Amino acid sequence: MKINRYVSRLMLSNMYVIVEKGHAIIIDPFEDVTPADNLIVDKILLTHEHYDHISGVNKWKNITGAPVLCSKACAANIKDPRKNMSRYFDTFCLLQTLLPAKQTTLNIVDYSCEADLIFEDKISLQWQEHTVTMLEIPGHSLGSIGIYVDESDFFSGDSLFKDFEIELHLPGGSVQKWEEIGKKRIEAVPCGTKIWPGHFEDFIKHNEIKEQ
Repeated sequence: MKINRYVSRLMLSNMYVIVEKGHAIIIDPFEDVTPADNLIVDKILLTHEHYDHISGVNKWKNITGAPVLCSKACAANIKDPRKNMSRYFDTFCLLQTLLPAKQTTLNIVDYSCEADLIFEDKISLQWQEHTVTMLEIPGHSLGSIGIYVDESDFFSGDSLFKDFEIELHLPGGSVQKWEEIGKKRIEAVPCGTKIWPGHFEDFIKHNEIKEQ
């Protein structure tokens, strides 16, 4: 299995293409579909509903025909340009604390997309002799999830970074849900697991999480 990371112009968010035997799973697609060349895309997974992590969903679906899978909360929010932040993306870039704040001039048009498959709490599926497990991690957003591939790799979206705090105060975030559910599930990710975050490079989990 090979994991390829591609970086979007939208807040430097990561898109991942997991490849095995000519098949692929896409995580958090942006509009560049060239990584799908010569691959059979089986599924598109979303770690959460924010625009910089879903901006390529419609294009990828049209090109590959692959179904989109995400949490029930994420599925509801990606339909709404207000809740997925596309309507306010320039302001969103200013509010976020993950990256240096700068005003963008991207002139994003209201964006919406739809999921084909949804789950609540937790789901596991088999893919090319690998086990993919998705579990809800609300806090950064209500639709946030984490994705295990086997027990060695964990795609954390914006819910776990190596050297940066988790943002819980953006619209749609929930400190209460983080304390009740999200934080506990992040803390349960075993030390030694390779983390593939929604921004920045991968790392091995060995220290405590930071939060705002």
